[in-house]
Parts: sequence; structure tokens; C-alpha cells
Amino acid sequence: MTVPNLASRPFMNTRPVWWLTAVAGVLAMLLLAIDVHLYYSGSRKLDELLNQRSRLVAQQAELDQRVRRDVSSLSKVPWRALDARVVRLNAILGGHAFSWLKLLDDLGRVLPRQVRLFQVSPAVTPDGVRLTIRGTARTRMAMIKMLENMIADPHFFNPLPRSESTPEASKSAEYEFRLRVGYRSGQEAAQ
Repeated sequence: MTVPNLASRPFMNTRPVWWLTAVAGVLAMLLLAIDVHLYYSGSRKLDELLNQRSRLVAQQAELDQRVRRDVSSLSKVPWRALDARVVRLNAILGGHAFSWLKLLDDLGRVLPRQVRLFQVSPAVTPDGVRLTIRGTARTRMAMIKMLENMIADPHFFNPLPRSESTPEASKSAEYEFRLRVGYRSGQEAAQ
């Protein structure tokens, strides 16, 4: 048996190399086509985004100018004077909305039988309605009962006696008193 001498005449099988080269070339062309497609579509999108960005920058500049104009016009408004006018107007509106019938009904509910009122003076303030009340009571306990009733009633708050006279020192032979109390109307008392 003779052994062939492959060194003198080598057998070269180049088919797998050509196949691999052809497949690599096709794959390279395919990847090149994909890259070109992605580049152009990306550059189109980038152009759209750059155009949109430039439009948004222009809109921002326009809005900044508009806001600066509005702020400069608002800085010329006399806010303190307007605030004072609003407070005075609210006091006037509160005075017009004040109901004597409701006040007298609420006072009648908290007054004991032994207490008589001579004067009820409301003053509408930004904080609410302040009542100055003058009256007489047959007994000191009746006057204290009236104060307790005002404290318990949601329509009245902070009853503060201003003065008190005993029957010996008063003209009417009864306890005379003067007090100040805050008053809330029906809607405000519910809160």
C-alpha cells in the first residue's frame, strides 16, 4: 500500500472559504443597508426634533416677554390701597347682610327671664360683628347665666363684661351691666 505524498501535491479545498467569504460579504452588505437606512431615518427625526426645539425656544422667548410685561404691569398696581378698599367693602357688605331679626332671635334664646336689655350696638369689623350690650339683671346669677348661655351658644363668642353695678350703686335697683361679645350669623356659626 502506498501512502500518497500530500506535501508534493496538496489537496486544497477552497469551497468553504469562498462560501464563508460570500456569506460574510452578503451579511456585510445587509448590515450596511440597515445602517444607511437607520442613519437617514435618524437624521430625519433629528431634523424634526431640532425644528420642534427651535419652535419651542421661540415660544418660550415670547412667553417670557409676555410674563415680564404682565409682571411689570402688576408691579404698578397699588395692592395695599386695594387691600384696604376690599376690607372696607367687605365691612360694608357685612353691614348690609346683617339681620337684626336673626340677632334679636339669637339674643332672645340666650337671655334669662330676669335680664332686660336697653341697648344693643352692633359694629361690623373685618373680624366679624362685635356687639356692645347694656342691660339690667334682677340677680347676679341671672347675669352669670346669660354669660354662660352666650359661651355655650355657637352664635356668640368671647363675651367680656365691661362694667357692672350693684343694685345699691345703680339707679334702677338692679344689677346693671355692659358687655362686649362677638356675634356670628347662622352660616358662620355652623362652621
